[in-house]
Amino acid sequence: MDKKIVNLAIDLHGHLAPGIALGLRMSELALVRMKTKKGDKYLIGISETARCLADAMQAATGCTLGHGSAFVEDYGKLALTLGDARTKKGVRVALKDEANKHSTLMNKWMMRLGKLSHEEEEELGMQLVDMDEKHFLIQDVEINKGQNFEKSGIVTCKECRELVPESLIERKGNEIYCKPCTGTAYYKLLRTS
Repeated sequence: MDKKIVNLAIDLHGHLAPGIALGLRMSELALVRMKTKKGDKYLIGISETARCLADAMQAATGCTLGHGSAFVEDYGKLALTLGDARTKKGVRVALKDEANKHSTLMNKWMMRLGKLSHEEEEELGMQLVDMDEKHFLIQDVEINKGQNFEKSGIVTCKECRELVPESLIERKGNEIYCKPCTGTAYYKLLRTS
């Protein structure tokens, strides 16, 4: 594993958590299987957990939220998929259930048998960066996602007067509203300054 990529993932996440190391290794396996490399402009990454794996995937592949090429489908699984936006062909890499036999620390972490100390996380992280391919389920898949580049026109919400892409609006009669103004916001407005 390229040290620069490992360091980028550590800088992004804050430390070499087991999920970071695992995500780096999974990304590496998928990139090799796809015969592509980090930064391919048609590459899409999908993490099946909203945890550490997603950060590692971004660092290892160049697929990011900001580029519209990284996604989280939170199934709570230790798995990720890399795919080609043009062909929809991809590679899914998941941790096999028997991977917990890799080590005592791996079993403790995978099966949530207790919190790992910082030292244990670092030790397990170092094991996982180069984990043997036999511990992974590697599948060729067809993906149903494309790069997420918003290109629709911009309109103004009737209620808050903020600008919003037309493809993301809600209509009530002839009026245009953003999703938060229809009650589907992730936040509750307390005050405006």
